[in-house]
Amino acid sequence: MAINLQGRDFLATSDWSKSELDQVLDLAFKFKQMGAASRSLDILKGKTILLLFFRRSTRTRTSFTAAMQELGGFVQCPDPGDLRLSLEEKPGTGESLKDTARVVERYVDAIGIRILAPIPDEAGAPRDGGGDAIIRKFADYARVPVINMATCLHHPTQALADVMVMKEKLGDIRGKKIVIMWAYSPILRAWQSPLSDALISATYEMDVTVAYPEGYDLDAPVMSLAQKECTKAGRKFEISHDPKAALEGADAVYPRNWRQKFYLDASTTEAEQRLAAQHKDWRLTESLLKVTNNARFMHTMPFSRGYEVDASVADGPNTIIYDQAENLLHVRKAFLASLLADSGVLEKL
Repeated sequence: MAINLQGRDFLATSDWSKSELDQVLDLAFKFKQMGAASRSLDILKGKTILLLFFRRSTRTRTSFTAAMQELGGFVQCPDPGDLRLSLEEKPGTGESLKDTARVVERYVDAIGIRILAPIPDEAGAPRDGGGDAIIRKFADYARVPVINMATCLHHPTQALADVMVMKEKLGDIRGKKIVIMWAYSPILRAWQSPLSDALISATYEMDVTVAYPEGYDLDAPVMSLAQKECTKAGRKFEISHDPKAALEGADAVYPRNWRQKFYLDASTTEAEQRLAAQHKDWRLTESLLKVTNNARFMHTMPFSRGYEVDASVADGPNTIIYDQAENLLHVRKAFLASLLADSGVLEKL
């Protein structure tokens, strides 16, 4: 019997059971198999989603827009800077999250938010996680589904699309090995995608290895959750500071740069770039690929050819990045249908 997912928020994969994620994934595969026929279903006719991008986007913006429109719905995508919304929730700074949420829920049927922001720690220093705190507050206030389109620690719709492509290319992924590997780039990147892929790969009972130079530890609570998921499933969860050793026997590898610290001003950015440049040898090369189990090269994109990965690997026979990107459309369409469509309509697909 299908699980009723109507009206749910989707803020992190860990908020949902594997059975619930599987149901969305099955629908995504169905949409993909339908091909052009899935572009004019009209199952969300008359529904509207509000997309708030506090951080720029290519794939997420385009795929969410296409997904909603192909299901017959409408999309509003204003520049958040044009809103009166204040993220600080202090008197005199603008409209509160609560007031904004309670108003827009009367205009739209769902809200997608992409936001990365620092929050102060006990000593007043900025740390990661502000975007997650903001989106959860917004979801508490809004009485329509809120979807995480990328926060500081989580990118859940991307993560499920990554599982989808691994299933397509590797078959049954239980017991397969994924390596999430720090890779050098002159462009410093955020944490949410490596964290989300580690977490969902553990949920799907893969062996998970996270490899990075000393000092590039990822968010401890999310990593701990991933480790617990692996332990529960009887799978391996490993941290490595040796890229070659980490990649031995890998079935999928995701080389991605991430910053040491979330919050960067001009001076700390320059210092981090200098530090990262000391690890230019951390790159997915053809020689490293040879120690794997013919691993597929994954990346959430954008990526830096010649830095994070050799061009010959990125454009070679083991790359699955474009299928991975395409699956964002099918997965996001499946989420929108699951959260907003009548369950009876979905059963007839």
